[in-house]
Amino acid sequence: MSKLSRLGHISLYAHDVRRLASFYETALELAVVNHSDETACLAIDPQSGRHDLLILNNPHHMHLAFWVDTLDHFKEVWRRLTDHGILAHGPYVESEYARFSFLDPEGNHVEIIWAHRGEAPPPHRRKISFRELEEFGVSQE
Repeated sequence: MSKLSRLGHISLYAHDVRRLASFYETALELAVVNHSDETACLAIDPQSGRHDLLILNNPHHMHLAFWVDTLDHFKEVWRRLTDHGILAHGPYVESEYARFSFLDPEGNHVEIIWAHRGEAPPPHRRKISFRELEEFGVSQE
């Protein structure tokens, strides 16, 4: 059974970010929670603090993200990928999240995210080992 708990977010490329954001806002009633000419973040539930759809004016930053519920699941997904010879980058810790990423066979960027519920050590984003994740007390399940 998969250790993934849910789809996190998807990013799409657009020539006209505002036009595509307006389409999803009108057609699917997604809420625009942050936008500029280069980026728009849309959410199904704007009160959740999450974004479900990212629209970018850069075709090289398209990706999708999946969430896991526990540090053990986070480590298990990493282990499965590396056991299959897939190069994973990270993990990184920032604010309340730990994440790592990899490329699928078609070159799509995929991110795995775990909300660690702990305080991230400074600086806000940095590479971290799994042992450090456990040591600074974020392995509360």
